[in-house]
Amino acid sequence: MNYCFLGKFNLALDDKCRMRLPAKLRAAIGTGYVVMYGADCLSVMPKEDFEALNEKFRSIPYSDVEARRAVSDILGNAFEPEEDAQGRFVIPKHSRDYAAIVKNVVVVGAGNIIEIWGEERYEKTHTVSSYADKLKALAQYGI
Repeated sequence: MNYCFLGKFNLALDDKCRMRLPAKLRAAIGTGYVVMYGADCLSVMPKEDFEALNEKFRSIPYSDVEARRAVSDILGNAFEPEEDAQGRFVIPKHSRDYAAIVKNVVVVGAGNIIEIWGEERYEKTHTVSSYADKLKALAQYGI
């Protein structure tokens, strides 16, 4: 799949803790996707990318207890959203708690994934003091 998720969108959960992905991101992600814990946020990835990740998980031997527990935590908290007729899905309480989502969310297209952030956490962790500093952090990857 050839895609690059872009943009930042401010949204609010409805009274039933539902949201919908912004139309541009929803069109790009296709028909199936998985939501899982990310780095202080929720990460959304196309189903086929998630299946490729799961193939890597399958190669971890059962004798590596620490790695298997990590896989169990990752997969145990991941979910495939069930959208209603308006394209909304519920974010489970455990996921809202993990990502510090109360009502307002920030949805970010982050290249190969989509991130869903609690608004306050996003504002605390994504201050823009200098893009030069951000580019320095990427230099080790040849960017």
